[in-house]
Amino acid sequence: MKIGLCKSSVLGPISGADEIMLNYAVHLHKAGHDVSVILLYPPTIDDQYLRRLKLKGVPISTIIPRSYLLISLRAVRNLTSSILFFLYLVGRAPQRLRNVWQVAVRFIMQLHYRACRRFLSRQKLDLLHVFTPDTGAAMMIRAGHELGIPVLYHEMGTAHHMPMLTDYYNHLEKVLPLCTEVAALSPRLAAEWSLRFPFLDSVSVLPLIAETNNNAGTGAEPSGGDKIVFGFAARLEEGKGPLILLEAMDQVRRKGLPAVTRIAGKGPQSWDVKARARELGLDDACELIGSYSDTVGRNDFMKSLDVFVLPSLAEGTPNGVIEAMAHGLPIIATWVGGIPDIVNAECGILIPPGNADALADAMEQLAGDPALRAEMGAAAKRRCEKLFSPQAVIPVMLQTYARVTRNGHEFTQMLSENGMHHPWIEPEVDEIVRA
Repeated sequence: MKIGLCKSSVLGPISGADEIMLNYAVHLHKAGHDVSVILLYPPTIDDQYLRRLKLKGVPISTIIPRSYLLISLRAVRNLTSSILFFLYLVGRAPQRLRNVWQVAVRFIMQLHYRACRRFLSRQKLDLLHVFTPDTGAAMMIRAGHELGIPVLYHEMGTAHHMPMLTDYYNHLEKVLPLCTEVAALSPRLAAEWSLRFPFLDSVSVLPLIAETNNNAGTGAEPSGGDKIVFGFAARLEEGKGPLILLEAMDQVRRKGLPAVTRIAGKGPQSWDVKARARELGLDDACELIGSYSDTVGRNDFMKSLDVFVLPSLAEGTPNGVIEAMAHGLPIIATWVGGIPDIVNAECGILIPPGNADALADAMEQLAGDPALRAEMGAAAKRRCEKLFSPQAVIPVMLQTYARVTRNGHEFTQMLSENGMHHPWIEPEVDEIVRA
């Protein structure tokens, strides 16, 4: 069976959807399956995902090697981004520019549709596994359907997304009926998307894969000496809640607790985060390190923390939380999207979104209780292995592929040889094995 894992492009330096796709590709390839990564547009030659895929021997192909229209459009967008501060002074200018960008990209995609269809036809694929809601994904879904290729669309986000993504989902809705199956990353997210798109027969669950063999600790050892280090790693934008974290940190510091926060990431709120930290007098308690560019940087960052915090307003299945759990860190996160499927009371504390007071209370609780931090960190690592290890997820992937392609026989042997069943989908795995 020939499997194509498809995205419009890779979005580095660190992208949750790219990490998910890469880990699927690497572990399917390692298990001996004929899998390749298919991108609509090529990554940069120094892209970390390109390097990692090549290192693991996963074939990579590009549908449109070069689009001068898209290159020109991106140059204009980058120029605009360089004066983002001034744009925010002009009311709704950023939203208007985003709308213009989306319309322009859709126009360019239409010009590339025939090339996309010809390329997929030559690949002779048995399965098209398409990730994340963007214009290129919708085009690949349509092309695959017209060619008679079974299409699995894999949603990376949440039905309760930020308003800026509404246009993407409105256009995605038009092509979802063309998919053989639609999957989400956790049970709650699958239920949300079933309600959002009631015309779908069902939305299945296909979890992400996280590497858990990174020699991470269990959270028992403090990483900041006498100070408790709270870490945040995500794009610096409103939906991830970095300003809420600063408000909570201010409350924690005012109570005299020896806490600091390390913030990894960049984004449209980078300037606001720096300015707010200065206003609150957190210069000595807030370190902004920018984006780490590879897995080494990510592991080093996680190992420097005592607690991982993600106060998102909207979220799907955040890679940052799962990576922190793999490193044995206790979690403080919001009760949104798929997070309650991941973080239970044994490994973290869940709080309402947008509530700095509740976040401060949770931070104070963990700052003052090293035994609780160690206990939760160890539980977090165990839960990560149970839900997201390759041994737990690969059988679920094969089960899903068997349904989509209606070819269960090819996967029966590997499913039966793997003794680890996923707790979210165990009955269905058993059913496939018995078939």
